[in-house]
Amino acid sequence: MSGLAEPGDATANTMVGAESMRAPRRPTRRRSVAERDAAAQRFLIDTVEDRFDPDIDIDWSAPPWPDAAWLPDSLVGTAGTRPWRRLSPAARLDLGQHELVDLLTLAAFATTAQSMLEFRRIGEDQTLCDDTARWGFATINIRTTSTAMLGRLVTVTGLPPNGHATLARRFERYTLLTPAGGTTAALYLLAESFVHGLASALAEDPGVQPHARQVADVHLRATRRLREFAHLDFASSVPGRSRFLLAWYSVASAVVMRAVTRALDRSDAAEVVGVPRWRTRLARRRAPMRARRAHILYGEFLEAARAAGMFTDPVSRMLVRRTGARLDTPAEGEQ
Repeated sequence: MSGLAEPGDATANTMVGAESMRAPRRPTRRRSVAERDAAAQRFLIDTVEDRFDPDIDIDWSAPPWPDAAWLPDSLVGTAGTRPWRRLSPAARLDLGQHELVDLLTLAAFATTAQSMLEFRRIGEDQTLCDDTARWGFATINIRTTSTAMLGRLVTVTGLPPNGHATLARRFERYTLLTPAGGTTAALYLLAESFVHGLASALAEDPGVQPHARQVADVHLRATRRLREFAHLDFASSVPGRSRFLLAWYSVASAVVMRAVTRALDRSDAAEVVGVPRWRTRLARRRAPMRARRAHILYGEFLEAARAAGMFTDPVSRMLVRRTGARLDTPAEGEQ
């Protein structure tokens, strides 16, 4: 026996065909990993020049402005509804203050989850001395600082953080069980989209409390490279996968989006200003700003995900629609 495949050997032909089909994926994978390593090295060098000190950049000692909003109307769940129109200006400020705390608590969950996933990757790779690991540690340091800023902003509001007990238990139980690879990259980018969308909305609205705008501005400047790296990791891990894997990534992401949206919709913030809970939940589901809020919090992720071939299956699309997000049409105010 020569060991060479015979022309008439069906098994050998099948094996050769399989090898030829698998071969093109290897250089692509090596190239994507090399691109991430190069990006990590570049970002690590860039962070040396970055200096962000929340204790100096933010005037924590200044009192809040008495008539300034805590949250843009586009992120208030009941904005534009009949219960909202019946509220006094002072009650609207109180409602925005409570809903800001809800969003800040969820944003802290998101940044903490990203740090946990980054720690896991460093531990699994066992490459503690290369640039990718050092960039991972730098990422964790920046995200920890951002989480501390979010918590300090909650303190400025004078309100206790909303624990979101059910979501917190799931977050604690399942974050580190997230499968490595495309699932982790998708959920990591989803968290990035949520926090970046919230920070951008706060930073761009001149009528928002100075503390909130300053925290948002520092966060956006500090995480600019982290956001770029999250997009790079997503682009290296998700596009080109099988239909089954893309459907899995889509459903997993949509489940998280749905859980976060339900936590916001079940908030008791409106009850504090005298609106019954049942009326609040009904109003939030019909609120004209619902699609706009979803676009702010999830739009960046959904755009990247659709470009990568995600959200073509009916299950994930149904879950996304229940968050108020629109997959095929622009959100209100974005036409």
